[in-house]
Amino acid sequence: MLVTILVGSSGSGKSTHAKTLGKVICSTDKYVEEQASILGVSYDNAFKMSQPTGIFKKFTKYFYEDIEYCIRNDQDFVIDRTNLGSEMRCSLISKLREMARKYGKTIIIKGVYFVTPENIIWKRLENREIVECKSIPAMLVEEQIEKYEHPSIEEGFDYLIKKL
Repeated sequence: MLVTILVGSSGSGKSTHAKTLGKVICSTDKYVEEQASILGVSYDNAFKMSQPTGIFKKFTKYFYEDIEYCIRNDQDFVIDRTNLGSEMRCSLISKLREMARKYGKTIIIKGVYFVTPENIIWKRLENREIVECKSIPAMLVEEQIEKYEHPSIEEGFDYLIKKL
């Protein structure tokens, strides 16, 4: 079974790439979007509302349940989150391998990391705001760009692909 972990800041092209793979996409965004639809609010408002109320923790729980379901049922899947830091990726990969062992499954973990020029990231995010009414605070994006660490095989990936 193939697990693809996407790595990159908001606006780097992860979600667009994920949609081209034809695999199950595991993402907390799915749950934020569902919440927005149920409440009749924008993605931004649903995300903001989910933080102080603790609902985002439930979205994260559902995200891991989706992953476990895929592993248990031998479905290839894509993890579409920023996955910016090495420590966080090591922890995620460890959890994935632990779940696979629990169900007696063999997984191959592919990392796809995005090296997108900052000016392109900002243009994409501006366009996303217009087209999808989905915005990300500039301060958060700047933080993501600053925190981005290139992944390495030593983190537990079976192989890595760089996307420009």
